Amino acid sequence: MIDQEFEEDTQVVAAKYLLNPDEDRAVDPETQARLEALLQAAGISQLAAKDGKHLADPEVLRRLTSSVSCALDEAAAALTRMRSDNPRTQPEKTSLVEACTDGDVGTVRKLLTEGRSVHETSEEGESLLSLACSAGYYELAQVLLAMHANVEDRGIKGECTPLMEAASAGHLDIVKLLVKHGADVNAQSTSGNYALPRRRAHLNGNTPLMYGCAGGHTKVVEFLLENGANVEDHNENGHTPLMEAASAGHVDLAKILLKRGAGINTHSNEFKESALTLACYKGHLEMVRFLLEAGADQEHKTDEMHTALMEASMDGHVEVARLLLDSGAQVNMPTDSFESPLTLAACGGHVDLAMLLIERGANIEEVNDEGYTPLMEAAREGHEEMVHLLLGQ
Repeated sequence: MIDQEFEEDTQVVAAKYLLNPDEDRAVDPETQARLEALLQAAGISQLAAKDGKHLADPEVLRRLTSSVSCALDEAAAALTRMRSDNPRTQPEKTSLVEACTDGDVGTVRKLLTEGRSVHETSEEGESLLSLACSAGYYELAQVLLAMHANVEDRGIKGECTPLMEAASAGHLDIVKLLVKHGADVNAQSTSGNYALPRRRAHLNGNTPLMYGCAGGHTKVVEFLLENGANVEDHNENGHTPLMEAASAGHVDLAKILLKRGAGINTHSNEFKESALTLACYKGHLEMVRFLLEAGADQEHKTDEMHTALMEASMDGHVEVARLLLDSGAQVNMPTDSFESPLTLAACGGHVDLAMLLIERGANIEEVNDEGYTPLMEAAREGHEEMVHLLLGQ
C-alpha cells in the first residue's frame, strides 16, 4: 500500500490519472502509451488507481505539465550540448593558418591538396612551418615538408627559421626532422624577436644552439653540437652559447659546452660581458661556483668596469658575493673602476650585502667617480635602513 503522504503527491496523482485505464476518459490506447513512456522517462512510475475521479483537477494537470515542460527543456539543452560537442557539426576551417595553429593535420592536408599555398603566412608574418615547429606539431611539420615547405622559411617577419623555433621550445623530434631535411644548424636570426633572457637590449644573430642553451634544452643542444653547431659562434650582442647558458643558470649545459671547447673567459665585444659576470648579475650561485672551479677570471671587467663581485652587488646577491669573496675577489674598488661593490650595494639598498662587504673590509668612505661615498648614495636614493647601517660604522 502507498502511504497517505505519497498518495497526495501531485505527480503521483497525475500519473495514476494518466496511466490508469478508465472508461470515463476518452484517451485512445496510442496516446495512453505515449503518455506512459513520457512519464516513465520523467521518472514517474506506473501506478494503478482505484478511484480516478479527483484526478481531473486542473491544478494537478498544471503541475504535471510544468514538470514535463522542465524535462523537455533539459532534454533540449542536452541535445544542444551534444551537437556542439560533435565535430561533424562544427564549421569547417578554411584558413591554413588557423588549421596549423590548431595542429589540425587533416584540414591542412585537405586545403593543400585543394591548391592552397604552403608558403602562406600568419598575420604576424610567421610561416606555416614555423607555427608547427614552435607548437611542437611533429606530424604537421612532416606534412608541410612533404608538401615542399621551405625548411628555412622565416616568413614575412624574416626573423627566426623553423629550426630556431623548435630549438627554442625544446622539441627534439622536430629539430631532428628539420636537420634531416637540410636545415642550417648555424643560421642566425635577423631581427629582435628573442626568447633569450638577456640583460641588455636584444640584438640579432642568435643561432639554434643559442636558443637551445637559453631554454635549457640539453638534448637539443647535444644533438645540434653533434650535427655541426658552432660552440663559439656569437650574436650581435657578442654572446656565445656558453654566455646564454650561464645567464640562464643552466649548469649542465655549461659543462657540455666547455667539453666541446667553449672559451670560459670569452667576452662580448661591445659590453665585455663574460659567462661569469652574466651569471653573477643574474644571481645563479651554482653556475658561479662551477665557472670559478672551471677557471673563470673573476677580476675581468665589463665595459662599465664592473668585476663579477660588482655585478653581484648591483642586485644584492649575497650568497654569490660571499662565494666570490671566499674565492679571493677584491672587496674594494679596483684602481681603474668608477665605483666600489659597497657603493653599488648602497645604491640598491641591499643591506645584507652591504653588511657582508663591511665585514670583509670594504672601505665605507671610498668615493665613486662623482665624488659620492656609499652613505651619500644611500641617502640620495632614500634607503633609510642603509643610511642607519653606514652611520653606525
